[in-house]
Amino acid sequence: MNEHEINDIRTESDFKGITFSKYKKPDVRKELLNCLKNGKIEEACYWTAEFVCAGHYQELWDIVLTCFGKHIHLANPKLCLYLELRYEAFKEIVANGYIGNELRMRNNPRIRSLFAEIACVLCNSKKKYSLEGIKVKKTDFDSTAMTNKLKAPNVSYVSPVFLPGDPKELFIAINEFAFHISKDSKNSLLASYWLEWVMEFEHICRMKKQKCVCERRSTMPVDPKFQMDPIWIIWELVLGQARNFTPLMPKLMQSILKLYCLRYTDSVKKKRRYLIYFAICLLTEPFVMSQEMVSNKETVENVVKKIDTVYKQVKKNEIAPKTDYLMGSSSGGGGTKSDLDKTIEKMDKLNSMNTIIRLA
Repeated sequence: MNEHEINDIRTESDFKGITFSKYKKPDVRKELLNCLKNGKIEEACYWTAEFVCAGHYQELWDIVLTCFGKHIHLANPKLCLYLELRYEAFKEIVANGYIGNELRMRNNPRIRSLFAEIACVLCNSKKKYSLEGIKVKKTDFDSTAMTNKLKAPNVSYVSPVFLPGDPKELFIAINEFAFHISKDSKNSLLASYWLEWVMEFEHICRMKKQKCVCERRSTMPVDPKFQMDPIWIIWELVLGQARNFTPLMPKLMQSILKLYCLRYTDSVKKKRRYLIYFAICLLTEPFVMSQEMVSNKETVENVVKKIDTVYKQVKKNEIAPKTDYLMGSSSGGGGTKSDLDKTIEKMDKLNSMNTIIRLA
C-alpha cells in the first residue's frame, strides 16, 4: 500500500456530521468556503480532501455551487460551463463501478485530481461583491403590505408561462418577479425579493401541511416527483428572458439550471438560491463576458500533480484495520468489499499458500 492511499475501517454512517479527521462538518464547510473565496489554494485543497475522504460529495458540490453563485457570479459568468462539464466527469466516474459505494472513490486518482482542479480554479477566479440572502418578513404576506410593494404596471409579464393549474396565490408575486427581470425594470434587488417571497410562501404552506404545487414542468431536469414545485415557474421566466440576449445567454442559463438541479430535493432550494440570484444578475446588470474562464492554468496543473501530498497528510488521521500477513485490503472502503476486491483477496491468499508450500 502506498503512503497516500486511504485504508480506513469506518463506513459512510460513521462520518455522519463529521469529516474524515472528525471535524464538525459545518465548521469545515465554513472554512472551505472562506478559503475558496480568499484564494487560499493549499488550505482549500486540504479541506476538500477532508470531504472526499469521508464520502461527502453532495456537500462538497453544494459548497462549490455556493462559492460560485455567491462570491464569483458576474466576475466570471462562463465558469458555470466549466462546472457543468466537471460534474458530468464526476457522474461518469461514479457510474463506472462506484454506485452505492462512493466512499471508495477517495483513492481514485481522477476524483482527487478533479476536486483539486475545481478548488484551484475557484480560488484563482476573479470575485465579485458577495450576494446576500434577502429576508422576507411574516408581515410581507399581509395583503396591505404586499400591495405597497407592487410595481408592475399590469399582469401581462407572467401570463405567457402561468398555467391554469398553477397556484393563484402566487400569480401577483411571480408577475412582479417577471416585471423586474424584464427590460422594463431590470431591478435585481426587487426580483430577488419576489423570488424569496415565493420560496417562503411555499415553505409556510409546507409547515401548515398545505399543498402548494404548480402544473407539471416536464422539461425541468429533475425527478418527476419534483416537477410540480413552483420554483420552475421562476425558471421558465428566467429561461424565456435569456432568449432576448446574445446566443450565449440561453446556453449559460441552461448550464446554471443544470447545476441548480444536481441531485435535486426540496432541501436544496434555499441552499442554491445564489445560483438564481446569479441568473437574475445576468438578466439585469452589466457584465464582461470576454475574460478567461480558467486563469493561471500552470498553477492549476501543478496543484493537481501534487494533490497526493495532501491526502498523505489527511491519511494520518485514518483508523486502519488490523491485518495479518494473509489479509490485506487497499480498497479504501469501509468494510464492504466488491466482488473484484474479494476475487483479488482470494488470489492473494492462494499465492501466499503456494509460496508457503514451496518454502516447506
